[in-house]
Amino acid sequence: AGFETDWGEAKEFILNFSNIKSLTLVGSMLLSFSLLLKSVLSAKTKRKANPFLFLIFVAGFVASCCVGQKYKPTFMRIICSYKYYTEGKEFILKYLEQRKDFDYGEISSLVSDKEKRTYVIVIGESANKEHLGLYGYERDTTPKMSGMKSDLYVFDKVTSADCQTFMVLQEALTFDNFAQGDVITFFQKSGFKTFWLSNQFDGGEWTNIVALIGNQADISYFVNLQLTYGLCFDDLLIDPFKQALNDPAPKKVIFVHLHGSHLLYANRYPKDFEIFRDNSSKTRQTICEYDNSIAYTDFILWNLISLLKKKNENSYLLYLSDHGEDVRDAPDCCFCHSPSIAHPSMYSVPFFVWISEKYFNENSEFVKNWNLHKEYKTNKLIHSILRLSRLQISRSEERRVGKE
Repeated sequence: AGFETDWGEAKEFILNFSNIKSLTLVGSMLLSFSLLLKSVLSAKTKRKANPFLFLIFVAGFVASCCVGQKYKPTFMRIICSYKYYTEGKEFILKYLEQRKDFDYGEISSLVSDKEKRTYVIVIGESANKEHLGLYGYERDTTPKMSGMKSDLYVFDKVTSADCQTFMVLQEALTFDNFAQGDVITFFQKSGFKTFWLSNQFDGGEWTNIVALIGNQADISYFVNLQLTYGLCFDDLLIDPFKQALNDPAPKKVIFVHLHGSHLLYANRYPKDFEIFRDNSSKTRQTICEYDNSIAYTDFILWNLISLLKKKNENSYLLYLSDHGEDVRDAPDCCFCHSPSIAHPSMYSVPFFVWISEKYFNENSEFVKNWNLHKEYKTNKLIHSILRLSRLQISRSEERRVGKE
């Protein structure tokens, strides 16, 4: 995941988790590797190796191993991530060449094409559903969504397939991990104009799997430029969202990728949303900052739904988070989402749908059969989006791309 992030997220990660031991570990490793590199270069230039430098290298390596036992799983994941990243770049080149040739056979619509259709999928970040008032949390972190709960279909047994964004969305938004294309490609071949609006860093389709998907949209807009160091608030997406809604295309699908509740939580919302405070301990104050970020996402969602509702079209808005977050008042809480120290809260995600009156009138029997209490994993999301969008492919194609 480290190779799919930006400077802003990296800086915030360092500020949140740095301490004497971790800094000693990093310093020792950097010193060891730099001296090793110098030794290799000296050998290539046939200069005499310095035995003193070699002893420092050995000492540094031993120190990094001793201090870093706690961090060994993370260190190994960094090595594995780099391998995945380099292999991924080769895959992306091949995928971009093949993408235009994907064939889903005959794609049919289960609703009339006479009505305008606008479908919206909002992808949150690091939202643990146990911290949403909508799901019964003791704090009212979702006053807007709770106030319109009767208009929402709230699914309460949804878990993410992983706890890292790129791993989750690679499964959730593609057919068989890109083997049969992605959700943007499918909608384009179904006659929809596609939009990808994001407050996540655009590393370009060469460096970021999620950006690879987003950059294939007809209109892609990334507000979080590297120079902003990740400090853009999600309300910067509202104006681009209005523009997408006003686009004259009769069939549109709009993906909105929030920065949500990614750490540092206090950087995810403006001063007006410092609602919860508790300075009795650092842990409790961090929980307050996380809850404030949830409240801000609630405000963003309310704005998006309100704008969509005003269009009075056949439409829906689906919200889910990519993964959860470990946010607890407990000694072992990490305030993070890492597979190496996995906790159930990292996989517990909100998942709910708002639908327009026209959508319900045209799909009432379909909607009435929704099971809000069914266990569900987000790796099935792409198939659920197709059903929610009332699109259907032939049975042979269903078998080929896999079915929900």
